[in-house]
Amino acid sequence: RNGAPKCSPTANPAEYILDVVGSRNAAIDWPQVWRESPESGATIAEISRINQIKEAVGTDNSYESDNLVYARSHMYQIRVVTRRMFLSYWRNTNYNLARLAMQILSALIVGFTFYKLNDGTADLRNKAFVLFQSAILSTTIINQVQPEFSRQRQYYSRETSTNQYGWRAFAFAVIVTEWPFSFVANSAFFVAFYWTVGLNSISDRVGYFYVAYVVHGVFSITLGQAIGAFSPNDLIAAVINPIFTSMFIMFGGVAVPYHQIPNFWRSWMYWLSPYRYFVEGTITNELHGSQIRCRPDEFFTFAPPSNQTCIEYAGSWISRVAGYISNPESTTNCEYCEYSVGDDYYSSLGWSFGNRWRNIGILLGFIAFNVVFTALMIKIYKVNKR
Repeated sequence: RNGAPKCSPTANPAEYILDVVGSRNAAIDWPQVWRESPESGATIAEISRINQIKEAVGTDNSYESDNLVYARSHMYQIRVVTRRMFLSYWRNTNYNLARLAMQILSALIVGFTFYKLNDGTADLRNKAFVLFQSAILSTTIINQVQPEFSRQRQYYSRETSTNQYGWRAFAFAVIVTEWPFSFVANSAFFVAFYWTVGLNSISDRVGYFYVAYVVHGVFSITLGQAIGAFSPNDLIAAVINPIFTSMFIMFGGVAVPYHQIPNFWRSWMYWLSPYRYFVEGTITNELHGSQIRCRPDEFFTFAPPSNQTCIEYAGSWISRVAGYISNPESTTNCEYCEYSVGDDYYSSLGWSFGNRWRNIGILLGFIAFNVVFTALMIKIYKVNKR
């Protein structure tokens, strides 16, 4: 019809088309021929008709709240995708055993490094440090969770392109499925760590540390996923991680006490550090009301004036400061211990035993923020862009 030779019944249609539009018929402008053909007009009209139908019924994929986009409701998608995600994680023995082994080995290494701490001033500082160390171990959880999150997101990117399920189902499944496995791994850490170090054996103190560590573990998972959600892959996420974790550790109130933090950072970053709330809660939980007894080499010694006992010379001073004098009636070599109870240590940091459960609530708030942020990034951030 347009000047091309007739296609032979035995010819390959693809080769025929290539041959017709090739150099043999270079004199014919085939794109222009197509634009002026009735077939082109019919195709454009059909496309316009389909777009008008989509606008009329509101099935544009950018508005996924309309259930017409998917074959099943969002609740059904969440139920099925979560069940499938849990089964996938359950079968991923390498991932689960790695996280369990990491928690147990970390607990044993730290636990036996600070084995059976007592009630001296050095032991008091070591207890504070070991609890701070248990917070820092969360960085390994962050690094562990991101490769698996990235892998699951690749699957989601492939399956959502055909509208198998929406972002809500994937976000709920990938976030919540991690939590039961985290509870098991964190419980293993608690059992291997707590009594090895010799921490407070009062039942409510034991229970508080367990709850705090489990909540902190869930926070670490959600933080890792939140960082991974806006990173193109897990390698970039691993580069970004230290920016967050180093800031949280540096301004958590232990590495640098509150009053020594520069004013600019103290006014906001100290209050935004999740580690600060975990460390304050666990340290005050451990040290509150515990009696401190200095070892002989931990006393500060001083000599009182002649004809005066230690308590006569330093009594008014000792009533205003922390600590105690072990030999108040002595007239030579007064022995001063800088702490008498564990509260003396953390009160200088501006912490309070009464803030324990408040701090758990704040950590739950951080978890909620991470979950919402991760879900939002899953919705708006697309991987495998073409």
